Amino acid sequence: MVDKLVTEHGLNRSEAFRAIGLSHSSYYYRSKSSHRKRSFDPALCAAIRAIHKRASVYGYRKVCATLHASGWRVNHKRVLRYMRHLGLLQPRKTKGETFSTVSLVKPEYSNIYWEEDLTYVWCGNQQGYLFALIDGYDKEIPGDCLGDRCRADEAADVLEQAVFKRFGGRVPEGHRLVLRIDRGTQFRARKFRETAKRLGVELEYAGIRCPDDKPYIEAFFSKYKTEEVYRNDYRNIGEAKEGWHFYRMWHETERVHQNLGYRTPKDVYEDFKKNELDNAEKICDNYEALNCPK
Repeated sequence: MVDKLVTEHGLNRSEAFRAIGLSHSSYYYRSKSSHRKRSFDPALCAAIRAIHKRASVYGYRKVCATLHASGWRVNHKRVLRYMRHLGLLQPRKTKGETFSTVSLVKPEYSNIYWEEDLTYVWCGNQQGYLFALIDGYDKEIPGDCLGDRCRADEAADVLEQAVFKRFGGRVPEGHRLVLRIDRGTQFRARKFRETAKRLGVELEYAGIRCPDDKPYIEAFFSKYKTEEVYRNDYRNIGEAKEGWHFYRMWHETERVHQNLGYRTPKDVYEDFKKNELDNAEKICDNYEALNCPK
């Protein structure tokens, strides 16, 4: 049809395509089965096999460089194609499947939803570990521990700090407080679970490979790293502790937060405390909004 329009009516191919409503790609399409199969040079295959036998850990880029040194004129794309054909490519790490059964929580009051986690802080010639616990509503850090140990003891101490600061010892009877943590060994340890039970805190574990299940503590660590850690070069863990102390005080008392209406965590928590008695019934109703199984 296209050829007939071109020869009999004097149209060019673009005009003929438009006249019959056909695209260029459809007209010139050829199925993959009709493509010419690539041939592989036996000599190049042998050269690649010889390099792989000597250095089986080489990827296609290093194999290509070695071929160039031997006098071969071949580009990296061709080497990649040959190595794929010969089954000599390096094995690739496959990411495991993520698994989560929890949902995002947006608490409307303080002391009903907390998150705890740990992060690494490089302190000169040693690694530091920061455990921190955040309130999902007011964004205060009622419990923390920065040191050179990364155990369940530190994780449990942080939880005890937070409960003592907010409740004076133990979560009152009838008050439901949910703490979401990941599945790290520190938080799955018997000591941590027993501490949470003794303090009256309900534990909820985040999904596997799901950092978004703990958005508040992850966001806090990100800000702490960019606003404090990456701006300093700590010579030892003492300097890191000093920097953390001042950053935490600034974060809670001076730094304004956009999602808090450009107020500080301290101001938000103090407002909550003033209205705590008036909001007691509403707080109980908000437990159901946590989407956490009792």
